[in-house]
Amino acid sequence: MNNFTINTYEMKREIEKFSKKVTENLDKVSKKFTMDMQYGMSKSKSCLISEISRALDEKINLKNTIERLCDNLVRLTEEQRNTIKNNYYKEIKKYFGEEPVAIFDDSDISKRYGKKFEDLDKVIDASSSNKETVNGYHVCEAVILGKNEKQPFSVYSEIYSCKSKDFVSMNKYTTDSIDTVINVLNRKCNMVFDRGYDDNKIIDYVDKSENYFVIRMKDKRNFLFKGKKKNAYQESLKRKGKVKMELWFEEEKYEASLSHTKVTLPYNKKDYELVFVYGLSEERPLILLTNRKIHSKEEVIKVVRLYFYRWRVEEYFRSKKQEYDFENMRVRTLKAMNNLNLMLMIHMGHMAMLIEDMDKKLLTLKIIDASKSLKRKVLVWFYQMARGIKEILSNARKGIKALENIETREKVKQLYFKL
Repeated sequence: MNNFTINTYEMKREIEKFSKKVTENLDKVSKKFTMDMQYGMSKSKSCLISEISRALDEKINLKNTIERLCDNLVRLTEEQRNTIKNNYYKEIKKYFGEEPVAIFDDSDISKRYGKKFEDLDKVIDASSSNKETVNGYHVCEAVILGKNEKQPFSVYSEIYSCKSKDFVSMNKYTTDSIDTVINVLNRKCNMVFDRGYDDNKIIDYVDKSENYFVIRMKDKRNFLFKGKKKNAYQESLKRKGKVKMELWFEEEKYEASLSHTKVTLPYNKKDYELVFVYGLSEERPLILLTNRKIHSKEEVIKVVRLYFYRWRVEEYFRSKKQEYDFENMRVRTLKAMNNLNLMLMIHMGHMAMLIEDMDKKLLTLKIIDASKSLKRKVLVWFYQMARGIKEILSNARKGIKALENIETREKVKQLYFKL
């Protein structure tokens, strides 16, 4: 214990306990690999294998550690991945409310100068000023918000390329992510989608699942208004919005005006509610389609609030890129990328668990204090948690293996003779 501060020891124990739970029923090699990745990511605050390897502080050549981790990334099978994910789902289920919010997002990682990565695709670099097309990959993500509807828990995160031999369609990843959410929750939830999901097939798929949905519509979408086919955007111009609500949008506070009406989709002849949101920074009103019934002012406000939970998944993905250098991962095959992404997903899920337990877990408060954050009132705590954990583990003089050795020695019972 002399080599550890109390906080460092507690942090290591927390990582070890979590790793053991998510690797239950796996072989010894996979268990050790997962624990190494969880500890290495925590201490390095990186998803670069070289940085993770340095953080392990092993008494062997660094090159050997890097090679071992890379080999394990490639070796991890689909069956082992599913075991880890299912164990992870068991751990996070208790953090979801009675009618949870699930948010779906299609993002990307750019590999602007990459040439040797497997099946490089073309993506739009959203971070560039002119939204140029560069080399990269698509990422399909689905998160479920915790009971207080603040912390996102990722349950589906897949990196893919449209140029891969086994690629079917982007919608296939979307429906897989929807199925994952349904299986994890096993109860009715609210599914939230941006306008990229304004697709008849997606609407039908969610509808058949008997879950609620809120999907932002494209301006060109047409509906039947009292039996007459009209354009949604043109119809929005005829309304002003009588319901008022305060909204935070792009870190600014707005007084939004809302209007809603019943509509029918021409292709399936089903009735839905259409909600118009006015007064945000965008020139055009937001148009939201939902299968929730709206009979009151409170119900229309609820639909809009559900949609604006969307920024939680965007903040989550941004923290992956900024705090863990996610976009800069150096592994070259899609299998290795997705296995690395899985390790990062469960690591961030562990942080979300700690945040949700903030009121009853002193370690979480110690982590936030160690982050030296100037902000004390935040909704998504990933930035503070990542920095605080790294700061606490920076005091470690030995890696996670040293903790295993200590616990092994503690289990050894001393022999004694009865006199």
